[in-house]
Amino acid sequence: MIALRTGYIVSPRGDAVWFLALPFLATAIALASQRWLSSIAVVAFSLWVTTPHHFATWLRAYGNREDRSRWSEPLVVGPLVIGLLTGAGILWAPMSLLLVAWLWDHQHSIMQQYGFARIYDVKARTGGPGTARADLALGWVLYVNLLVVSPLYSDFWIRELYRFGLPIGAAAIQTLQTTSAGLTALFLLAYLGQLARSMRQGQAANPIKYLFIGSSYFLWYCTAWWSQSVLVATIAHAIMHGVQYLVLTHTHLRRKGSASGAFAAWLVAPRHVIAFLGACLVYSIFVQWLAAQPLETFAFGAIGFATGLYPSIPELGKPGYTPERARELLAALVIQGAPLVHYFLDSFIWKMRDDRIREAL
Repeated sequence: MIALRTGYIVSPRGDAVWFLALPFLATAIALASQRWLSSIAVVAFSLWVTTPHHFATWLRAYGNREDRSRWSEPLVVGPLVIGLLTGAGILWAPMSLLLVAWLWDHQHSIMQQYGFARIYDVKARTGGPGTARADLALGWVLYVNLLVVSPLYSDFWIRELYRFGLPIGAAAIQTLQTTSAGLTALFLLAYLGQLARSMRQGQAANPIKYLFIGSSYFLWYCTAWWSQSVLVATIAHAIMHGVQYLVLTHTHLRRKGSASGAFAAWLVAPRHVIAFLGACLVYSIFVQWLAAQPLETFAFGAIGFATGLYPSIPELGKPGYTPERARELLAALVIQGAPLVHYFLDSFIWKMRDDRIREAL
Protein backbone atom coordinates (compact mmCIF):
# COMPACT_ATOMS: atom_id res chain seq x y z
CA MET A 1 0.00 0.00 0.00
CA ILE A 2 1.37 3.42 -0.98
CA ALA A 3 1.46 5.75 2.02
CA LEU A 4 1.78 9.50 1.52
CA ARG A 5 1.98 11.97 4.38
CA THR A 6 2.45 15.70 4.07
CA GLY A 7 4.37 18.00 6.36
CA TYR A 8 5.35 21.62 5.86
CA ILE A 9 8.24 23.88 6.85
CA VAL A 10 5.99 26.91 7.39
CA SER A 11 2.41 26.04 6.42
CA PRO A 12 0.62 24.68 3.34
CA ARG A 13 0.14 28.16 1.92
CA GLY A 14 3.56 29.44 3.01
CA ASP A 15 5.39 26.47 1.52
CA ALA A 16 3.42 26.74 -1.72
CA VAL A 17 4.67 30.31 -2.10
CA TRP A 18 8.22 30.27 -0.66
CA PHE A 19 9.45 26.74 -1.39
CA LEU A 20 7.48 25.47 -4.40
CA ALA A 21 6.53 28.50 -6.51
CA LEU A 22 9.48 30.77 -5.65
CA PRO A 23 12.08 28.96 -7.84
CA PHE A 24 9.84 29.40 -10.91
CA LEU A 25 9.20 33.07 -10.05
CA ALA A 26 12.92 33.65 -9.43
CA THR A 27 13.76 32.14 -12.82
CA ALA A 28 11.23 34.42 -14.52
CA ILE A 29 12.56 37.50 -12.69
CA ALA A 30 16.14 36.62 -13.63
CA LEU A 31 15.28 36.13 -17.31
CA ALA A 32 13.32 39.39 -17.32
CA SER A 33 16.24 41.19 -15.65
CA GLN A 34 18.58 40.00 -18.38
CA ARG A 35 16.21 41.34 -21.01
CA TRP A 36 15.40 44.75 -19.52
CA LEU A 37 18.18 45.63 -17.05
CA SER A 38 21.84 46.42 -17.56
CA SER A 39 24.50 44.04 -16.23
CA ILE A 40 25.39 46.34 -13.33
CA ALA A 41 21.71 46.62 -12.36
CA VAL A 42 21.43 42.82 -12.36
CA VAL A 43 24.48 42.54 -10.11
CA ALA A 44 23.15 45.21 -7.75
CA PHE A 45 19.77 43.51 -7.56
CA SER A 46 21.44 40.20 -6.78
CA LEU A 47 23.46 41.77 -3.95
CA TRP A 48 20.39 43.45 -2.47
CA VAL A 49 18.73 40.04 -2.29
CA THR A 50 21.80 38.17 -1.04
CA THR A 51 23.09 40.50 1.68
CA PRO A 52 19.98 40.47 3.94
CA HIS A 53 20.17 36.71 4.47
CA HIS A 54 23.62 37.17 5.99
CA PHE A 55 21.97 39.43 8.58
CA ALA A 56 19.51 36.59 9.25
CA THR A 57 22.48 34.33 10.03
CA TRP A 58 23.89 36.77 12.59
CA LEU A 59 20.44 37.12 14.17
CA ARG A 60 19.95 33.35 14.25
CA ALA A 61 23.41 32.59 15.65
CA TYR A 62 23.91 35.46 18.10
CA GLY A 63 20.34 36.52 18.90
CA ASN A 64 19.37 33.24 20.60
CA ARG A 65 20.45 32.98 24.25
CA GLU A 66 20.31 29.18 24.30
CA ASP A 67 22.39 28.79 21.17
CA ARG A 68 24.93 31.39 22.28
CA SER A 69 25.47 29.32 25.41
CA ARG A 70 25.70 25.99 23.57
CA TRP A 71 28.08 27.18 20.87
CA SER A 72 29.97 29.93 22.69
CA GLU A 73 33.40 28.83 21.50
CA PRO A 74 32.74 28.34 17.75
CA LEU A 75 30.63 31.50 17.65
CA VAL A 76 33.63 33.51 18.90
CA VAL A 77 36.64 31.58 17.67
CA GLY A 78 35.26 30.62 14.23
CA PRO A 79 34.75 34.17 12.86
CA LEU A 80 38.12 35.25 14.26
CA VAL A 81 39.95 32.36 12.56
CA ILE A 82 38.10 32.92 9.30
CA GLY A 83 38.90 36.64 9.51
CA LEU A 84 42.61 35.91 9.97
CA LEU A 85 42.64 33.36 7.14
CA THR A 86 40.76 35.78 4.90
CA GLY A 87 43.32 38.49 5.66
CA ALA A 88 46.16 36.08 4.93
CA GLY A 89 44.46 35.04 1.70
CA ILE A 90 44.04 38.67 0.66
CA LEU A 91 47.74 39.32 1.19
CA TRP A 92 49.33 36.11 -0.13
CA ALA A 93 46.83 33.98 -2.11
CA PRO A 94 43.82 36.03 -3.27
CA MET A 95 42.91 33.81 -6.23
CA SER A 96 43.01 30.71 -4.03
CA LEU A 97 40.77 32.49 -1.51
CA LEU A 98 38.23 33.29 -4.22
CA LEU A 99 38.30 29.64 -5.37
CA VAL A 100 37.71 28.40 -1.80
CA ALA A 101 34.82 30.85 -1.39
CA TRP A 102 33.27 29.77 -4.70
CA LEU A 103 33.51 26.04 -3.89
CA TRP A 104 32.19 26.57 -0.36
CA ASP A 105 29.27 28.54 -1.76
CA HIS A 106 28.27 25.64 -4.02
CA GLN A 107 28.55 23.14 -1.15
CA HIS A 108 26.54 25.50 1.06
CA SER A 109 23.74 25.70 -1.53
CA ILE A 110 23.53 21.92 -1.86
CA MET A 111 23.41 21.50 1.91
CA GLN A 112 20.66 24.12 2.31
CA GLN A 113 18.38 22.33 -0.12
CA TYR A 114 19.27 19.00 1.51
CA GLY A 115 18.45 20.47 4.93
CA PHE A 116 15.04 21.61 3.71
CA ALA A 117 14.41 18.08 2.40
CA ARG A 118 15.27 16.68 5.83
CA ILE A 119 12.85 19.11 7.49
CA TYR A 120 10.08 17.90 5.18
CA ASP A 121 10.69 14.29 6.22
CA VAL A 122 10.95 15.15 9.92
CA LYS A 123 7.76 17.23 9.88
CA ALA A 124 5.80 14.52 8.05
CA ARG A 125 7.47 11.58 9.88
CA THR A 126 8.37 10.03 6.53
CA GLY A 127 11.34 8.24 5.01
CA GLY A 128 13.48 5.37 6.21
CA PRO A 129 17.04 4.76 7.40
CA GLY A 130 18.53 5.29 3.94
CA THR A 131 16.43 8.28 2.89
CA ALA A 132 18.77 10.97 4.22
CA ARG A 133 21.83 9.48 2.51
CA ALA A 134 19.91 9.06 -0.74
CA ASP A 135 18.72 12.69 -0.67
CA LEU A 136 22.25 13.97 -0.01
CA ALA A 137 23.67 11.83 -2.82
CA LEU A 138 20.91 13.09 -5.13
CA GLY A 139 21.93 16.68 -4.47
CA TRP A 140 25.60 16.05 -5.20
CA VAL A 141 24.95 13.96 -8.33
CA LEU A 142 22.53 16.47 -9.87
CA TYR A 143 24.77 19.44 -9.04
CA VAL A 144 28.01 17.89 -10.31
CA ASN A 145 26.24 16.82 -13.50
CA LEU A 146 25.00 20.41 -13.86
CA LEU A 147 28.58 21.72 -13.69
CA VAL A 148 29.87 19.12 -16.17
CA VAL A 149 27.11 19.06 -18.77
CA SER A 150 25.35 22.44 -18.87
CA PRO A 151 26.48 24.95 -21.53
CA LEU A 152 26.87 27.70 -18.92
CA TYR A 153 29.18 25.95 -16.45
CA SER A 154 31.04 23.68 -18.86
CA ASP A 155 32.27 26.79 -20.66
CA PHE A 156 34.18 27.77 -17.49
CA TRP A 157 36.13 24.57 -16.96
CA ILE A 158 36.80 24.06 -20.67
CA ARG A 159 38.33 27.54 -20.90
CA GLU A 160 40.33 26.98 -17.71
CA LEU A 161 41.78 23.72 -19.08
CA TYR A 162 42.96 25.60 -22.14
CA ARG A 163 44.35 28.41 -19.99
CA PHE A 164 46.43 25.91 -18.01
CA GLY A 165 47.75 24.30 -21.17
CA LEU A 166 45.55 21.19 -20.97
CA PRO A 167 43.36 21.47 -24.06
CA ILE A 168 40.95 18.63 -24.72
CA GLY A 169 39.25 17.87 -27.99
CA ALA A 170 35.57 18.05 -28.80
CA ALA A 171 35.28 14.25 -28.83
CA ALA A 172 36.71 13.97 -25.31
CA ILE A 173 34.38 16.67 -24.02
CA GLN A 174 31.39 14.95 -25.63
CA THR A 175 32.40 11.62 -24.10
CA LEU A 176 32.78 13.16 -20.64
CA GLN A 177 29.44 14.93 -20.79
CA THR A 178 27.63 11.87 -22.17
CA THR A 179 29.14 9.73 -19.41
CA SER A 180 28.08 12.23 -16.75
CA ALA A 181 24.52 12.40 -18.10
CA GLY A 182 24.34 8.60 -18.34
CA LEU A 183 25.59 8.06 -14.78
CA THR A 184 23.13 10.68 -13.53
CA ALA A 185 20.25 8.91 -15.28
CA LEU A 186 21.31 5.59 -13.74
CA PHE A 187 21.48 7.19 -10.30
CA LEU A 188 18.00 8.67 -10.72
CA LEU A 189 16.67 5.21 -11.55
CA ALA A 190 18.40 3.80 -8.45
CA TYR A 191 17.01 6.66 -6.35
CA LEU A 192 13.47 5.99 -7.55
CA GLY A 193 14.00 2.27 -6.94
CA GLN A 194 15.09 2.94 -3.36
CA LEU A 195 12.02 5.14 -2.84
CA ALA A 196 9.72 2.45 -4.24
CA ARG A 197 11.28 -0.23 -2.00
CA SER A 198 10.93 1.90 1.12
CA MET A 199 7.27 2.59 0.35
CA ARG A 200 6.59 -1.12 -0.25
CA GLN A 201 8.10 -1.75 3.18
CA GLY A 202 5.51 0.57 4.72
CA GLN A 203 7.58 3.75 4.98
CA ALA A 204 5.54 6.81 4.04
CA ALA A 205 6.78 9.51 1.66
CA ASN A 206 6.18 13.25 1.72
CA PRO A 207 5.20 14.38 -1.81
CA ILE A 208 5.84 18.03 -0.90
CA LYS A 209 9.53 17.23 -0.43
CA TYR A 210 9.84 15.86 -3.95
CA LEU A 211 7.99 18.84 -5.42
CA PHE A 212 10.44 21.08 -3.57
CA ILE A 213 13.50 19.18 -4.85
CA GLY A 214 12.13 19.26 -8.39
CA SER A 215 11.44 23.01 -8.30
CA SER A 216 14.91 23.77 -6.90
CA TYR A 217 16.75 21.85 -9.60
CA PHE A 218 14.41 23.24 -12.25
CA LEU A 219 15.83 26.69 -11.41
CA TRP A 220 19.47 25.59 -11.53
CA TYR A 221 19.14 23.52 -14.72
CA CYS A 222 16.84 25.98 -16.48
CA THR A 223 19.10 28.99 -15.95
CA ALA A 224 22.19 26.98 -16.98
CA TRP A 225 20.61 25.93 -20.30
CA TRP A 226 18.06 28.50 -21.38
CA SER A 227 20.02 31.68 -20.74
CA GLN A 228 23.68 30.56 -20.61
CA SER A 229 24.20 33.76 -18.62
CA VAL A 230 26.08 33.71 -15.32
CA LEU A 231 24.17 36.84 -14.25
CA VAL A 232 20.79 35.19 -14.83
CA ALA A 233 21.90 32.07 -12.95
CA THR A 234 23.28 34.20 -10.11
CA ILE A 235 20.22 36.38 -9.63
CA ALA A 236 17.80 33.45 -9.83
CA HIS A 237 19.84 31.50 -7.29
CA ALA A 238 20.19 34.56 -5.04
CA ILE A 239 16.43 35.08 -4.94
CA MET A 240 15.65 31.43 -4.18
CA HIS A 241 18.48 30.86 -1.72
CA GLY A 242 18.24 34.20 0.10
CA VAL A 243 14.46 34.45 0.41
CA GLN A 244 14.05 30.83 1.53
CA TYR A 245 16.76 31.34 4.15
CA LEU A 246 15.04 34.47 5.46
CA VAL A 247 11.72 32.62 5.69
CA LEU A 248 13.28 29.68 7.55
CA THR A 249 15.17 31.91 10.01
CA HIS A 250 12.12 34.08 10.71
CA THR A 251 9.95 30.99 11.26
CA HIS A 252 12.52 29.30 13.49
CA LEU A 253 13.09 32.30 15.76
CA ARG A 254 9.36 33.03 15.98
CA ARG A 255 8.69 29.47 17.13
CA LYS A 256 11.49 29.71 19.68
CA GLY A 257 9.70 32.71 21.18
CA SER A 258 11.25 34.31 24.25
CA ALA A 259 14.11 31.76 24.16
CA SER A 260 15.45 33.69 21.19
CA GLY A 261 16.22 36.72 23.34
CA ALA A 262 14.26 39.92 23.79
CA PHE A 263 15.44 41.74 20.66
CA ALA A 264 15.25 38.73 18.33
CA ALA A 265 11.84 37.69 19.70
CA TRP A 266 10.48 41.20 19.19
CA LEU A 267 11.96 41.48 15.70
CA VAL A 268 10.34 38.25 14.44
CA ALA A 269 6.95 38.73 16.10
CA PRO A 270 4.05 38.27 13.63
CA ARG A 271 3.19 41.99 13.73
CA HIS A 272 6.78 43.11 13.23
CA VAL A 273 7.52 41.69 9.77
CA ILE A 274 8.16 45.20 8.45
CA ALA A 275 10.66 45.78 11.27
CA PHE A 276 12.44 42.51 10.41
CA LEU A 277 12.68 43.43 6.74
CA GLY A 278 13.72 46.95 7.72
CA ALA A 279 16.58 45.59 9.83
CA CYS A 280 17.71 43.49 6.85
CA LEU A 281 17.58 46.62 4.69
CA VAL A 282 19.60 48.68 7.18
CA TYR A 283 22.24 45.93 7.33
CA SER A 284 22.44 45.89 3.51
CA ILE A 285 22.88 49.67 3.44
CA PHE A 286 25.63 49.41 6.05
CA VAL A 287 27.49 46.77 4.02
CA GLN A 288 27.16 48.90 0.89
CA TRP A 289 28.41 51.97 2.77
CA LEU A 290 31.36 50.01 4.12
CA ALA A 291 32.28 48.64 0.69
CA ALA A 292 31.95 52.10 -0.87
CA GLN A 293 34.49 53.70 1.46
CA PRO A 294 38.07 54.31 0.24
CA LEU A 295 39.61 50.88 0.51
CA GLU A 296 42.93 52.33 1.65
CA THR A 297 41.15 53.24 4.89
CA PHE A 298 40.55 49.58 5.69
CA ALA A 299 43.59 47.95 4.05
CA PHE A 300 46.36 49.55 6.18
CA GLY A 301 48.52 50.07 3.12
CA ALA A 302 47.93 46.61 1.65
CA ILE A 303 46.01 47.98 -1.32
CA GLY A 304 48.96 47.37 -3.64
CA PHE A 305 49.43 43.72 -2.70
CA ALA A 306 48.17 42.38 -6.04
CA THR A 307 50.51 44.55 -8.06
CA GLY A 308 53.42 42.55 -6.62
CA LEU A 309 51.74 39.14 -6.54
CA TYR A 310 50.55 39.24 -10.14
CA PRO A 311 53.17 40.78 -12.44
CA SER A 312 52.77 40.76 -16.19
CA ILE A 313 53.08 37.49 -18.16
CA PRO A 314 54.32 38.62 -21.59
CA GLU A 315 54.20 35.15 -23.18
CA LEU A 316 50.46 34.99 -22.46
CA GLY A 317 49.80 38.60 -23.27
CA LYS A 318 48.62 39.30 -19.72
CA PRO A 319 49.47 42.69 -18.21
CA GLY A 320 50.36 43.06 -14.55
CA TYR A 321 47.82 44.11 -11.96
CA THR A 322 47.31 47.86 -11.84
CA PRO A 323 46.30 49.64 -8.61
CA GLU A 324 42.76 49.90 -9.99
CA ARG A 325 42.54 46.14 -10.54
CA ALA A 326 44.08 45.60 -7.11
CA ARG A 327 41.29 47.70 -5.56
CA GLU A 328 38.64 45.66 -7.38
CA LEU A 329 40.17 42.39 -6.22
CA LEU A 330 40.52 43.58 -2.63
CA ALA A 331 36.89 44.76 -2.61
CA ALA A 332 35.73 41.37 -3.83
CA LEU A 333 37.80 39.58 -1.20
CA VAL A 334 36.61 41.83 1.64
CA ILE A 335 33.00 41.26 0.63
CA GLN A 336 33.66 37.49 0.61
CA GLY A 337 34.52 37.60 4.34
CA ALA A 338 30.89 37.79 5.45
CA PRO A 339 29.73 34.84 3.29
CA LEU A 340 32.58 32.67 4.61
CA VAL A 341 31.46 33.27 8.21
CA HIS A 342 27.87 32.69 7.06
CA TYR A 343 28.85 29.31 5.58
CA PHE A 344 30.74 28.37 8.74
CA LEU A 345 27.91 29.24 11.13
CA ASP A 346 25.32 27.45 9.00
CA SER A 347 27.42 24.28 9.16
CA PHE A 348 26.32 23.72 12.77
CA ILE A 349 23.40 26.01 13.71
CA TRP A 350 21.00 24.17 11.36
CA LYS A 351 22.06 20.53 11.82
CA MET A 352 18.92 18.38 11.68
CA ARG A 353 20.63 15.70 13.80
CA ASP A 354 20.35 18.10 16.73
CA ASP A 355 17.17 17.27 18.68
CA ARG A 356 16.71 20.88 19.86
CA ILE A 357 16.90 22.23 16.32
CA ARG A 358 14.42 19.63 15.03
CA GLU A 359 12.04 20.51 17.84
CA ALA A 360 12.23 24.24 17.06
CA LEU A 361 11.59 23.63 13.36
